[in-house]
Amino acid sequence: FKRSHEALQVRENILLSRVDEIEKEYNSKTQEMNKLVEALNKEMKQCEENLSDNKLTDVTEIVRTAIDEKIRELIADTDTSIEFEWDNLFETGIEQLGSIKLNGETMISPTIIFPPHVKPVVPDYKTKQLPTAYCCKKSSEQKSPGELNYACGIAIHYKTGNIYIADLGSHCVQVFSYNGEYLFMFSEMMNQPVGICISHNKVFVTQLSGHCINMYELEGKLIKSVGSEGNRRAQFNYPLGLDVSDRNNNFYVCEEGNERIQILSKEFNYVCMLGIGTFASPRDVKVTRDRVLVLDGSDPCMFVFNSDHVLTNRLITRGDGKQTRNSFCFDIDREYNIVMSDYRNHCVYVFNQEGEQIHKFGKEGQGIGEFYRPFGIA
Repeated sequence: FKRSHEALQVRENILLSRVDEIEKEYNSKTQEMNKLVEALNKEMKQCEENLSDNKLTDVTEIVRTAIDEKIRELIADTDTSIEFEWDNLFETGIEQLGSIKLNGETMISPTIIFPPHVKPVVPDYKTKQLPTAYCCKKSSEQKSPGELNYACGIAIHYKTGNIYIADLGSHCVQVFSYNGEYLFMFSEMMNQPVGICISHNKVFVTQLSGHCINMYELEGKLIKSVGSEGNRRAQFNYPLGLDVSDRNNNFYVCEEGNERIQILSKEFNYVCMLGIGTFASPRDVKVTRDRVLVLDGSDPCMFVFNSDHVLTNRLITRGDGKQTRNSFCFDIDREYNIVMSDYRNHCVYVFNQEGEQIHKFGKEGQGIGEFYRPFGIA
């Protein structure tokens, strides 16, 4: 009995020692996770602050960098295995951090928190439900703020949701809130503004008759202007649509007069030309992660280039079975469909990546969901 009692005491001491070890290990893991969560929250907050204005592609790079450089070093001296899973963001192919697994167990599922206006309301092409719209007044000449004379390009600021409209007839850019309330306008060095885009809290506007591109602060203060009339480098001849690449922040500018796309660096320095001898009347351009799409209006079609600027396809878009010939602007939606305004048919067509029509909405009129010669689209 005595020997059995001593054996039980030894076993009890072993078990108590093991309990202490497990408790220490648990406390250590808890501290690890607290550090992990703290670092992750910090990076998520920084991520939100550093997001570009109307592009989501920065999310992947920022979060991946944060994980690689910050989080992994927290467990570098431990035997913990770590695994990251990525979720699709807004069904665009852009990724966000979905969950973190430690030793095969899901420990945390962080979510990147965006401001409310970041989640845009878009038409449901299948049910034909349109978002709530608003109407701005049209006038033959600008008589009061908020009245548009010839609305062309349109851009939406990513963080505030403010809408910037290039008013060609009034030689200005007018700014409205997300619900359509007039905010302010600016017109310094404006000469028939047509194309407009927003990147890194700056507004870029092409001047049709000024043959140049202007850069403004979000509040409308002119920062710089580049270009003059001509066909040489950094010169323009009736510039129309423009876009900014997320990969390198280069500017792609359509020149209808020179029948080309001119590419400039973020400092407005000349980089290269695109499509010389290919285009007849380039009107608008959009740059995605792996493609450059150019709308040509003379022989209505969509030219598609890869990221190395090699021509890969020529799409013939057909609205209601007829080749679209009345479009000046287009954009790319979350599923990489082509959304194109039709000037003379008073509607908007939606085409898939092969140029096949999948939806149409709008008709001639002045009510909600109705259009009269729509031009810009965003």
